[in-house]
Amino acid sequence: MKKSNQLVNGDVTGAQQNNCHDALVKGEDFQHLSTLPLPFLEWIDKESNHIFTVNSINGDFRYISNNVQQILGHNKEDVTRTNVLSWVHPDDYYYLRSKLPEETENHVHLTYRMKSKDGHYKWIESVISRIKYKHREYFVAYSMDISRMKETTKHLAQSEKMNVAGQLAAGIAHEIRNPLTSLKGFLQLMEAGVDVDGQYFKIMKEEIEKMESITSELLYISKPQPHHRKTVSLAELLADVCTLMRSQANMHEIDIRLITDTDHSDIECDPSQIKQVFINLIKNAIEEMLEGGVVQVKLRQTEAETIVEVQDEGPGIPETIKEKIHEPFFTTKENGTGLGLMITDQIIKEHYGHLTIKDAPVKGTIIRVTLPNHSG
Repeated sequence: MKKSNQLVNGDVTGAQQNNCHDALVKGEDFQHLSTLPLPFLEWIDKESNHIFTVNSINGDFRYISNNVQQILGHNKEDVTRTNVLSWVHPDDYYYLRSKLPEETENHVHLTYRMKSKDGHYKWIESVISRIKYKHREYFVAYSMDISRMKETTKHLAQSEKMNVAGQLAAGIAHEIRNPLTSLKGFLQLMEAGVDVDGQYFKIMKEEIEKMESITSELLYISKPQPHHRKTVSLAELLADVCTLMRSQANMHEIDIRLITDTDHSDIECDPSQIKQVFINLIKNAIEEMLEGGVVQVKLRQTEAETIVEVQDEGPGIPETIKEKIHEPFFTTKENGTGLGLMITDQIIKEHYGHLTIKDAPVKGTIIRVTLPNHSG
């Protein structure tokens, strides 16, 4: 069983690797991997909810386990000898190609979408290894359907969005009350017959636009949005988020400063989801600062990546809980859900980025989000 477990976990080593190689290269017949442990093959084809595949380096299927029909609806014969990339969602095509292991005996853990027989795409999670035998190289993948988990995460994300919207409501109400008071004063002056010059009308228009911007952003984050990726300016998106979050920051005497070191910040993303990421991060930064201060949002870009750092001046994150803060429902806040950072991390990973947390040089915490640049 130990050998089978090594294969299940995506590690093809030693005797298992040699057995697999022998079966792969023998007469170019990839339909039967008879030299693999029989209990493993029986489990793969009868008991497992996973797909075991072998592909040539260019992506052509050389072997696929029978349960591809159970998971994706395709007959085994329909898939064999086709190319794996022909079944992959167009948005994930270049990502998958770029992440495949380049060296033998290396493996990667990837998440992407594959087309099922009914035309819909299912989320697939794979451990992919690269193996070599007699000058021939192959990809061996062990994959599972995670569509249901993705759907659950989606509902959790919407729940967290509503929770955040509710928590922001008090600050936004305060932010709207001030311009409403100004507008009411101008209207009272006009009603009393006071001559109001053009400058007053300009101020009134600015106050109305300010309220419109804040309420639009609140509606945007609280309303379910269709998930469509497009090219957006991250600088403009961050400016919108900072506008929304300043209402809450002002209540705690906190200044939000957006610092951009690039004129070009285009990324390919789902704007609704990426806004949610930075709303969560800035909100967390505000909540960490009990005595006022500055939250810095820094944007910069390298040749391949766009990097955003959210830095607060709070007490920092204790070492004892750093490993736990990504876990669902873990929270140190009295009214927290424990979902915010987990969902944030998940969204970033779905955009092929990553999130890191470190201590600031003097005090506070820096949360860094790294996303790939727009390739177009």
